[in-house]
Amino acid sequence: MTAFTQLPNELLENIILHSLPEGFESLALTCKHLYALCTPHIKHHNRLRWHFESFEYGKTDLVVQHKLSLLTLPYTVCSAFNLIARIAVEPTVAHYIGEADFEKDGQFTRGISRTFATDASRDKAVTKLLAESSYLREAGLEWQEYYAAIEDDLDAARYSQHAAAFVLTLLPNLKVLKLPREWKPVAATNKLLEVIMRRSRGAPIPHHKPSMAQVSRFEVSASRDVDESFHLDWATYFLILPHVRSFWGLGCVGTGDGYGAITSAYLPNGFQSLEAVHFMSASIDDKAIAGFLKHTPNLKTLRYSHTTNNNGGLQDWDLCRFVAAIEREAGSHLVELSISIDELRGSITPGKVSMRGFCRLEKLELPLEITICTLHALGEHQPNFSDLFLGDLIPASVSQLSLISHGMDGWEKALNMLFRDFAARKGSQVPALKEIYLSWPIDVDDLDEKQYATLAVETQKAGVVLDIMSDPLTWDGEE
Repeated sequence: MTAFTQLPNELLENIILHSLPEGFESLALTCKHLYALCTPHIKHHNRLRWHFESFEYGKTDLVVQHKLSLLTLPYTVCSAFNLIARIAVEPTVAHYIGEADFEKDGQFTRGISRTFATDASRDKAVTKLLAESSYLREAGLEWQEYYAAIEDDLDAARYSQHAAAFVLTLLPNLKVLKLPREWKPVAATNKLLEVIMRRSRGAPIPHHKPSMAQVSRFEVSASRDVDESFHLDWATYFLILPHVRSFWGLGCVGTGDGYGAITSAYLPNGFQSLEAVHFMSASIDDKAIAGFLKHTPNLKTLRYSHTTNNNGGLQDWDLCRFVAAIEREAGSHLVELSISIDELRGSITPGKVSMRGFCRLEKLELPLEITICTLHALGEHQPNFSDLFLGDLIPASVSQLSLISHGMDGWEKALNMLFRDFAARKGSQVPALKEIYLSWPIDVDDLDEKQYATLAVETQKAGVVLDIMSDPLTWDGEE
């Protein structure tokens, strides 16, 4: 260390600049001499860390009256192009970004003239960055054409898919990624993404970290408009990143056999690292969910809330086939499963469901309406009806059960059948069950007092906690 600190200050200054951000703080604390040399950089380091470590477009610690003010703040970035420009003139910025919420990309600059929305003095640095991009070269894309596409978007004062995708080639320390709300894949950006994914999964190169190789959580959010929904097939581009453990998606659409064909062609190794998936306000049918889950051998948590696809008209939901598809593809390894209804314009298709194939499930949340379907399908007059009913709906391994009523007819009868002689059957049918939560989106008084008393007595005799709630349980990863 003595020999190191005796290096000329000019050389030490260069080393300090190259240590930003990963090794800067430990270097500064090494000795008084190095701390003195680091001191002039501490304020800038702290500002970069605040703005970029957990990044989002428009982030500022100042009070602004209009979005135009954001465009002139020195550390605030409002669009993908401006982030590219900032990294082009100060490459260290890219290394600070560990969490990137790109959802608002383009929202602050939409309708704003390029003169005000960008810093023209950085254009030369941007063109140099694109011209030297090995990602563009490997993708077979001419940087001039790619930059021209970005310029077209800037001149039209709109969101730029080309800029949003290029940013993803610059982020070696990224761990959490949320895509822009307006993300729409096009041919050129798909080629670029393929290079990003290929490099992220390749053998590591000493002293070089591929962009996005460390991402462990991937998020995408879309509006409820049909044109703004995102499709399950293109989400697979990101889920093959080698360390992605969690996927959170709002507004996902997936239907038919086409999805399975896309995944089998694109995914030689599947989503090996994926452990938790949250589909919120989604419209995915049984074929699409099966095509997705067949590539998730290590999935532990699946949360799905269903909404009717916004393409007009009533749409029935085959909930039983949906559950059967999940059981077939992931029943052997799921530990937590939540299925709920966000909005249903139509009805639930009658059918019989069996949860017996979920052999490791510990936490289960279901619409109470699924018990109504099973009740009708089984028929009350066959022998051992109550045992079949309870055993089909609740796997023996489940310790926490949550049932959510959405107000459909018949739930009272289904609930009575589910908990008939529950104390006597608990040991043989659901030995692991410890907690039951029932929730209604309406006043809990709608549960008949006599019925509640019966449920309370049966669960108490069985040593199971019963809780009536007005809102469903909150799950990890829920937003």
